[in-house]
Amino acid sequence: MRAGELAKALTERLSPVSDCADFEARCLLQHFCSLTLSDIYLDKEVERIPEEALETAVEQRLAHRPLQYILGKWEFMGNPFIVNENVLIPRPETELLVECLLDSIQQSSVVYDLCSGSGCVAISVAKLTGAKVYAVEKYPQALEVLQKNIALNSAETLEALQWDITQAPGADWEKADCILSNPPYIEDAVVKTLQTEVQQEPFAALAGGEDGLDFYRAIASNYTDLLKPGGWLALEIGEGQESALKEIFKDLRYVRTVSDYNNIARIVIFRKEQQ
Repeated sequence: MRAGELAKALTERLSPVSDCADFEARCLLQHFCSLTLSDIYLDKEVERIPEEALETAVEQRLAHRPLQYILGKWEFMGNPFIVNENVLIPRPETELLVECLLDSIQQSSVVYDLCSGSGCVAISVAKLTGAKVYAVEKYPQALEVLQKNIALNSAETLEALQWDITQAPGADWEKADCILSNPPYIEDAVVKTLQTEVQQEPFAALAGGEDGLDFYRAIASNYTDLLKPGGWLALEIGEGQESALKEIFKDLRYVRTVSDYNNIARIVIFRKEQQ
């Protein structure tokens, strides 16, 4: 069978569960048939079709399992990350969290990524800046994925810490030049109404309490003292949470808000005043 024909057949099968069925079909062919995009676009003959594995993948997708979990890896800022049901799937808008403070992070900086999950934020910062980065993650299953991604991406200046951010940091933790976090921020009751695929991501990585703000309050209570004078704090937020964040972090100086590709306020940046 030729690549174009196979891609068309997969697209038709996936169309009931995806608005991007053609993209997903190409991803499956690249992963399971070792095809390149050029192979698909040039309609080359497919030498090997692992029919059983490909069929299983299609059936899983039709059952609304996220494509990223089927593939087992997903790209974030140009680097590969292992993903499974124990970690949140990296999303394009979270790349803004990495990008927003790159100019302020030096090789000598100390950076914390709270609620690190797969480590996509922490690893990206470490690779792009060479800074000392601590990836803080509570759950052992997520920490296992994080550690695999550190090795996969050769993030030599990164250290993983197993810690619950609702608790104060250890007394021996280094002071931070920058703290980043994409914490759970969806209201608990709303999580159950989300797209079926999203509901297969870990509840603990999505649900931020009754009003979605529990983890921001924990960061404000426990981690602003960890910032050095002049240190930066950047947080990913949900739609409509900007005003609440400004109030929660009123002891810091609000700097700016970064909107995502849909013009939704997505990243809020604060700075600790110089003493």
